[in-house]
Amino acid sequence: MRKLCFILFFCIMSLLGGHCVAQNVFLNKNVNTDTIVVGQPFDYQLYMTVPKDYYVEWKQFGDTLSKSIDVIEAGDVVTTPINNSDNVKMTQNLKLTSFDTGYVYVPSIEIVYSTSIKDSIRRKLYTGEYELYVTTVAVDTTEAFRPIKDVLRQGATAKEVLFVVVVVLIIAGAVYLFIYLKKHKKDPETVVVEKKKPTIPAIVTARAKLAEIKDNEAWKSLNTKDYYTNLTDIAREYLEGQFGIEAVEMTTDEILQAVRTLNINEIAKDKLQETLILADFVKFAKANPTAEQNEESFKETNYFVEDSYAYCQEVEKKKKEEEAK
Repeated sequence: MRKLCFILFFCIMSLLGGHCVAQNVFLNKNVNTDTIVVGQPFDYQLYMTVPKDYYVEWKQFGDTLSKSIDVIEAGDVVTTPINNSDNVKMTQNLKLTSFDTGYVYVPSIEIVYSTSIKDSIRRKLYTGEYELYVTTVAVDTTEAFRPIKDVLRQGATAKEVLFVVVVVLIIAGAVYLFIYLKKHKKDPETVVVEKKKPTIPAIVTARAKLAEIKDNEAWKSLNTKDYYTNLTDIAREYLEGQFGIEAVEMTTDEILQAVRTLNINEIAKDKLQETLILADFVKFAKANPTAEQNEESFKETNYFVEDSYAYCQEVEKKKKEEEAK
């Protein structure tokens, strides 16, 4: 008989929705309604009383509690001391809803706790299920049907504005292109043929510049550095125009390496090398050659130009004779 009474007492406590386990540990819920319209939010509050030294594993809520109950918002867990007591009250507010109709059930929620974090024995409390009735929006069938209203415009979106701007720019561009082409369209009968200016042979330019240096005896009057700069520029331009060597952009070593591949007199190559090397000493090592050395550098440059050109002319002459046979 005593055992039966204990079982009945335990069942009554479970039906009340809260449980009392160990030292004054209680878990319960508070719901602000038992009927909602489909999709309508309602408040569901969990609250638990527990000794302040206990360890509680509070449930983490996702997007749903069950297939019928959605979680719109889960507030923070708030712990509040209870006056004149060693217990604290833990509460959490949930905002729930359901999109099913008819009777649905908020499932039982489980909270795990222990006497301390080191206590390996975990105890559980449950809130118990909660029945909720979900209704649809009431329709007044006594009123006449009304026509469907047009969709209200809320102003142009950024995407729509961008589309209009792009279309306007395309049209403006097309109009501008049409006007431009029409304005610059040339009459076929008045086609202007641009005359190409005759290219001055490299030997002619080199001879003219060397003659100017000789007439002015520039090795006496010019600054030594300026003199060798002019002299080497004449040689570089001649190599580029006569042999296609891009000497203007090359270093002395690169020029000499390229000249060694030319099929011309070796003496002429050596004379060019002496001039270029001495010019580097003057420009970069601040060497100060004598007037005789300056004049000799002029003669060596002039020798290289004339000798290499004469050799090219001889080769060209022999080539034409062989073609004529």
